[in-house]
Amino acid sequence: MLTVRKWINPLVGEETVNIAAQSSIGEPALRERFLRLAAAWKLRSRYLSNPAQMAMIPEYQQIIGMGPAAVPYILDELRREPGQWFWALKAITDEDPAETSTAGDVEAMAKAWLEWGVHRGIISA
Repeated sequence: MLTVRKWINPLVGEETVNIAAQSSIGEPALRERFLRLAAAWKLRSRYLSNPAQMAMIPEYQQIIGMGPAAVPYILDELRREPGQWFWALKAITDEDPAETSTAGDVEAMAKAWLEWGVHRGIISA
């Protein structure tokens, strides 16, 4: 379900529409958008090894912009194929369950995030 809220943006003094997506894996349009952006990001980042450069790709930034609604989809991606989704997860959730000792170990970091998602009821075990 999408919630539409209107508010006055104090920076520009005009009405802005803010669409806040409720986290619902059943939203086909959200899932489709995420999958399209993720595929484009993977294609554009395939020759990059620096996570910071990968995170600056516009499609990745758009996924972050999807907010909490993207988290279940990102966790599904991590479950299928561990990859550099950690920046997005941390940016969206303001959390980081991966221990500093696992930095750089994509498999261990993915496991920590998947356990985090299960613990919070975002994904099933």
